[in-house]
Amino acid sequence: MKAVLAALVYSISSALLLAVGCQGVDHGAYLPDRPYTVGYSSRGLVINGTPRVLVAGAIHYPRSTPEMWDSLMKKAKDGGINTIDTYVFWNMHERTKGVYDFATDRANLPLFLETARRNGLFVMLRIGPFVCAEWNYGGFPQWLRHEDGIVFRTYSTPFMEHMRRFVAKVVAVAAPFMPERGGPVVALQIENEYGNIQPAFGRDGDRYATWCGETAHALNASVPWIMCRQYSHVPHVIPTQNDFYSDQYLERYRARFPEYPAMWTELWPAWFQRWGDTVPFRPAEDTAYAVARWFAFGGSYVAYYMYHGGTNFGRTASPFVTTSYDYDGFLDQYGLENWPKYLHLAQLHRALLDNADVLVANAVPDSVALSGGKHVFAKTYGPSDDYLAFLINADPGPDHRTPSVRFDGLRLKLPRWSVTLVRRRPADTQPVVLLNTATLSAAAKYALEHPPRFEHISSPPDAPDIVRTDTIRWRAVRLPAALDADGAVYPRPPEQLSITDDTTDFLWYRTAVRVPASCATNQTLVLRDAGDIASLYVNGRFFGMRYDKEEELSTLSFDISAFFATGEKKQEVEITVLSQTMGIAHNQLHMEAYARGLLGSVLLCGHDITNGAWHVSKGIEGEPDDEIRHGGSAADSISLALARSAWQPYSAIEEEEGERNGTEFSRIRWYAIDIDTDALVAAEQHAADKDNEPPRYAIDMAAMTKGQLWINGHHLGRYWLRRSPAASNDTATSNSNLCRQCDYAGWYSPGKCLRGCGEYTQQYYHLPRSYLNLPPPSGDDGGSQKGEERSNKLSNTLYVLEEIGGNPRLISIARRVSVRPPASLPPDNGDDEDSGSSHRWLALLRLLSRLLLVLSSFAVLAALGGVLALLWKHWCDSSSSAHRGYERIE
Repeated sequence: MKAVLAALVYSISSALLLAVGCQGVDHGAYLPDRPYTVGYSSRGLVINGTPRVLVAGAIHYPRSTPEMWDSLMKKAKDGGINTIDTYVFWNMHERTKGVYDFATDRANLPLFLETARRNGLFVMLRIGPFVCAEWNYGGFPQWLRHEDGIVFRTYSTPFMEHMRRFVAKVVAVAAPFMPERGGPVVALQIENEYGNIQPAFGRDGDRYATWCGETAHALNASVPWIMCRQYSHVPHVIPTQNDFYSDQYLERYRARFPEYPAMWTELWPAWFQRWGDTVPFRPAEDTAYAVARWFAFGGSYVAYYMYHGGTNFGRTASPFVTTSYDYDGFLDQYGLENWPKYLHLAQLHRALLDNADVLVANAVPDSVALSGGKHVFAKTYGPSDDYLAFLINADPGPDHRTPSVRFDGLRLKLPRWSVTLVRRRPADTQPVVLLNTATLSAAAKYALEHPPRFEHISSPPDAPDIVRTDTIRWRAVRLPAALDADGAVYPRPPEQLSITDDTTDFLWYRTAVRVPASCATNQTLVLRDAGDIASLYVNGRFFGMRYDKEEELSTLSFDISAFFATGEKKQEVEITVLSQTMGIAHNQLHMEAYARGLLGSVLLCGHDITNGAWHVSKGIEGEPDDEIRHGGSAADSISLALARSAWQPYSAIEEEEGERNGTEFSRIRWYAIDIDTDALVAAEQHAADKDNEPPRYAIDMAAMTKGQLWINGHHLGRYWLRRSPAASNDTATSNSNLCRQCDYAGWYSPGKCLRGCGEYTQQYYHLPRSYLNLPPPSGDDGGSQKGEERSNKLSNTLYVLEEIGGNPRLISIARRVSVRPPASLPPDNGDDEDSGSSHRWLALLRLLSRLLLVLSSFAVLAALGGVLALLWKHWCDSSSSAHRGYERIE
């Protein structure tokens, strides 16, 4: 009898453990806690012998600080992500040929991988080493372009040798994080979107693509390799898709590659920005529609590019790309939730992961037409008593009526441009409607009405200002030394990158010429084939900054009539041009030949002065030599470089007088601004009751124009207060559709949904809290008094390199705020409330069920286990069968 009772209790306890899985807490979707194997089949990456559904989010480790990584991954996991996707950035790790850095600050790839493992997340490691990514030089180190005979990304022996060496190095660094050692890496990528340029290289492109596959295979990694946007067959790699939508590729893909899984490595939740752009965004409903269709048509892996876009610190952005790389992702560059998209897609992720076994265990079904019209159809995985169905209405409208359809005893309304997921299990008396992609929950709607914002931090009463504008120090940047100084002389302006090697954005060109007679009628200076930006000084007088095309060379023209306005006859004139790059090309053919600076002719008053004696000098006085820094030594470099000239207390009047009277100095200014640590700590304590997590800071640069920022030696990036086009009410103009209300339905493109018309493209610049010198929490140092004493010894200095002008006294610090929807809102489209309490209940139930297994000799526990199992199953069923906020017709 005791054995029977024990068996009964064991069965009930096992059922209880299975029932607990109804919320998708532990169903094999996450990283195993022991070594495992990875392969692939036509239905997905195969982990421990079972195909898996993987939902990935891209988080690039150099675009956030190590202190942010754990929080980002925890939030991603809470949002239904089970895989982290990242590129590997060659120019972060081998800035000097043969010298590797995988340990310093944001270059600490092993720490990033370990953080993923600690959070139970898989990793897609995309080595490239070309990455595009709107990243400076596409990830290539500058030294690579100087290798003899090299041609990038084709069958070029010098390129392939260095690429093979670096890829092998990354595989070695990642070895402790491979599946056989219980690590998170489940796949590796070689190259990147090579199908876009392979035809341009002809036969050598084909040979190179094959070499990529063979090279990857020869490294004997224990996980599959992929090549994204790879259209031709390459041995040993899985070709994958990148696009706003990708289900349209799958029919042809399965016909060409029947043995491979359908993997979507980049789903773009919006787009990046360049200076002067409006802000693109993509509605959550359309993003969810694209994902649901992908899985309906046979996909098993999807990755959001980007889930957390992050920040282009330092000079890591590609040409004219903003310092913010937000991408309208799910976590903004400060690490806070973009709540509407985060909540809405989390619900879909849960539904996909909870029902992954049905998806991957069945072949991709044919489409079955439904009664709602030609755009309405179903794709059903599994038999009639155990299935997951995708009911699709592909009609974009805009005003099309919502069809009602009958499906397995249900009558449902299917909104336009949406997918409805329906689940039936063998024990169900009727199918359960899981969600509809076009229907937002009350929490998501609330979040749309309460978008993120910046709150300027004010000091508590009787406290000093946080930004000590009363003690600003400044100095002007001198123009380059006189022409008779030592240094090379060039017969024409040399190419910029050959001189700077991209260690700085800036190169000064200087020459002296006789004034041509044509200046009597044509008083201009014209730079042909110049890039990216040029500023002009004539005899030390500033005549403006010019720029035109973002990724192409431009003709830049300056009106210098004011120079001749005095009527004084000029015999000779000194021309000084400051040429500036705004990043190095990230995605073009023959990147090894990329060139910038004064590449064409220079015309003074129409007269060609290109050939002559040109002096050059690189960088700005005071600028650190080593720009793309991982550590915190740049502040010392700035201080030492500027020590030759004393800083002056800031005076706007003296600054203006110097601009009017002096020809020795440029328009460029350095400002050193102290941040009052005590006042900042007090402001944090004052705001503590409003924040659920540490505050996220930004610097408001609206009062300045253009330049770069450092805090305590960390290079925060470029800034530029450039406005986007204003919307126009005139339907005849190209701006008439800007920033209008965006309809989620219909094919998305970056120009479809915009916000921020007429506003600064980027006004606020990320100030990571970990880059500030702050005292530890009071509990860490023995008391708040001791913490206050320590804060008095901590200093924080903001260095501003301003290229044009502004009012540094108006620079301020703001706090980024993203309001979490209240827990009291009715969860009408899934449980959007804090999952902490439900997770605690789940943990308690697991513990109880395991206790039942141990104490299985007591019959009373069998009854208790049965009751708990039945109650839990009833709760799961009733929760998942809620109407979820959209109309269902009984």
